[in-house]
Amino acid sequence: MKIIRLFLLAVVWALTLSVSCGKEPVDNPDGPDNPDNPDNPGLELDSGPFDLYVCAVKHGGMGQNKNGTFVIRVGDLSDAHPMVDFQGRGIDITQNYTMESITRGGYYYQVPQEATGGFVKFHIERDVADNQTIVVDAERPFKQNTYYPRKYTHAWLDKGATLLIVGTDADHKIVYWSKLAESDLMVKEEGTLDIPIPAGYETLSTSGLLTVRPTDGKLFYIYLTKPASDDDKPATHVAVIDSSSMKIIEDSLVPEAVMEETVSAAYGELIQTLITYDEAGNMYVAGMVTIGDTKYGVLRRIKAGEVTFDPDWNGFPNPEGRLLTVQYLGGGKILAYSRDETLGTKIDSRSHFYTIINLSDCSRKRVAYNGVDLPYCSGRYSQRTAVHGTWAYIGITEGDGENDYPQVYQYHIPTDTVYAGTKLSKGFCFDIIRVMSSDED
Repeated sequence: MKIIRLFLLAVVWALTLSVSCGKEPVDNPDGPDNPDNPDNPGLELDSGPFDLYVCAVKHGGMGQNKNGTFVIRVGDLSDAHPMVDFQGRGIDITQNYTMESITRGGYYYQVPQEATGGFVKFHIERDVADNQTIVVDAERPFKQNTYYPRKYTHAWLDKGATLLIVGTDADHKIVYWSKLAESDLMVKEEGTLDIPIPAGYETLSTSGLLTVRPTDGKLFYIYLTKPASDDDKPATHVAVIDSSSMKIIEDSLVPEAVMEETVSAAYGELIQTLITYDEAGNMYVAGMVTIGDTKYGVLRRIKAGEVTFDPDWNGFPNPEGRLLTVQYLGGGKILAYSRDETLGTKIDSRSHFYTIINLSDCSRKRVAYNGVDLPYCSGRYSQRTAVHGTWAYIGITEGDGENDYPQVYQYHIPTDTVYAGTKLSKGFCFDIIRVMSSDED
C-alpha cells in the first residue's frame, strides 16, 4: 500500500506541475548582455545605508550559531566601496540581540536574545570616524502575553503606526497577539486568536506567517497544525482576520497537494522574505510539499480579492529542491533563493542559488554576471538579497579559491543587468543584507 500511495502522490505532483502556468510569450528572456563592470554605469545607485550580517565559524539564523554574530553598516554596496572588513570591526550582537529581527524605517524591533521579558526598538549610529554603536530607542516589558526570541511573526497596521506581533504559548497550543505602538512599543491591546486544534493534531506552528494585503488591507494568518508523530504530515491553514477586533472571519484548510507547509513557519519573516505581492495585489507564498522522503518547493498564489490558494497555479515547477526566499522585483518577476538537493542539504552545504522567476510562464533562469551564473552558496537561513527602488542586491558566500571572496552584486531591474559590487573579507559566513533607509514603507 505504501508503494501505491507514493505512486499516487507522484502522479498528483506531476499534474500539479503540469498546470503551473499558461505559456505566454516572454520578451527577451535572456536580457541584455552583461557588460564589463564600469566604475560608473551611468545609473543612479541607492545610497543606503545597508547593514551586513556575518557569523563566525558557521552560518547563523534561527539560533544555529552561538560563535558570534556581527553587523556592519555601510553607505553603499558598489564596487567603489572598499572591501568590508570584519576583522576587529563591526558590532557584536551575539549576547544581547538576535539576527532575526523586524526592520522598518531605519529601526529594528525584536524580542532580544536575553529573555528579559519584553520588546526593544533600536537603531545603529555611526560617528564621523565610522565608529558604530547600537542606540536603544524604546524598551517595553510584556504586559500579559509572553513571546520568545525568534519565535513570532508580525505585520504593520494603521499605516505603520501599529506593530502586530503573533506567536504561540510555550506549549504551542494557544495563539497570542499583541498590538504595539511603533513609537515607544507601548502595548495597546492584546489577546488570543480563536484557533482550535483539530482532531488528529496536537500543536500549532510556533509563529506562522502574518501579512496585510496592500490592495484591500485584509489581514491573513497562515499557520500549521502539527500531528504528534513526525511520521505524519502537518496541515496548512489560511485565516482571514478582522484587524480591528482580531476576530477570525474565515479559516480554510489548504489541500496537501497544494501546500503541505510554508517555509519557516516557526520563525515568521524575521530573516527570510516568504510572502511577496505584485502590482495587482496577488499574493505569492513560498511553501513545501513532500514527495517520497524529500521536501520540494512550491510557489503558490492567492489572487487579488480572493482568500484561498489557486490550486491550479504553481510558480516553481520542476524544482531542484526547497524554495527558501521570494521577493517581487516588479514587471512580473520574482527573485528567488532555492536549493539543489543533489548538491547537499545541510545548512552549510554549497547548494543554494539565485534565480529570477518569470510569472507569466513560470520559467526561471539563474542570476548571472558577465554571462556566468553566480556561484552556489552556503547558508539556508539567509537573506543576502534586498530589493530597494530599481535595484536588487544579491550576496554570495565565500568560495574555495584564493580570490573567491564573499561579494555583493547589484542587479538593475529595469535593464536586467548585473554589476559587481563590494567584497567582504574572508573568514566569516555572510548571512544578511538589510536596507535600512528611512524612506522604507
